[in-house]
Amino acid sequence: MKTPAFAAAVLLLAAPSGAWNLVGCPPEVVQSWASQEAALRAAKPGGPLYLPRPFPKSKAEIMEDYLYELPLLLKETPAGSLPKEAAAVREGVHKQTLRYEILRIVNWSPTRCEKERRLDAYHLIRVFDGKSGREITRSVLDESGRLQVISVTLEDERAVHLRPEAEELHGAESRFKLRGEDPQYVTTFGTLRCSKTSPCLAFRAAGRAHVVSNEGDLFEIDPQGRHLEMGKDVGTPELNAPVLKSLGPEGRLVSLGGKVFTAARRVGRRTSKAPAPAPPSAASP
Repeated sequence: MKTPAFAAAVLLLAAPSGAWNLVGCPPEVVQSWASQEAALRAAKPGGPLYLPRPFPKSKAEIMEDYLYELPLLLKETPAGSLPKEAAAVREGVHKQTLRYEILRIVNWSPTRCEKERRLDAYHLIRVFDGKSGREITRSVLDESGRLQVISVTLEDERAVHLRPEAEELHGAESRFKLRGEDPQYVTTFGTLRCSKTSPCLAFRAAGRAHVVSNEGDLFEIDPQGRHLEMGKDVGTPELNAPVLKSLGPEGRLVSLGGKVFTAARRVGRRTSKAPAPAPPSAASP
């Protein structure tokens, strides 16, 4: 399959030089990923596992997988049943009137350390109308190149500004009066929650990890802080309650990958005078 003629319409946003995590996955889990990778690379056109570019690296490879899978998945859904965003994307792909921006999202959620499924990162594709510049929707490919989220409604996501990582870090440095490095977007779980379509900026500063929430507040994570295990320390309302109480109003529970959670402490607030969203509930992470 030839690469579609979309290269000029893709804005090549700067990607982080290397993803970083605060915890690793168990060796036996990492070893189990080899079978998945081998199966994807051996898949033939027409087969259920086939992708033009398994585990895509470049923006062009990511788009090749996206434009291969999108029409196949949309074809299975009647046009009248499609969300308006997906229908607009299908029409735009056909007419070649779309523009795309791609961001790499480092996965700090519990899905990162699953056996036989490598999910260190996701590729977030923002889809724009090429003429008006309006963002139509956001789609997500997992690290293997498989399309996971076809389309989302952007009422909430539009409020989350997703500039290139370096630009977003510069804004955080200016607001919070600190110097950071190694910026990347992350998806997390817990009471500091950052989704795949509305990720949060993470960066390192003064020996600590920092996360800027979707609401614009700055949270600090101590890399040497206590780790909490899903199913043992957190994960049910009964387990969560004493942990969340100990964190207090400035604390949040945040996933680091696999079964590992830790505490994040709010060290800076957004300067906007707009009313802040309600604090997250103590639901199970």
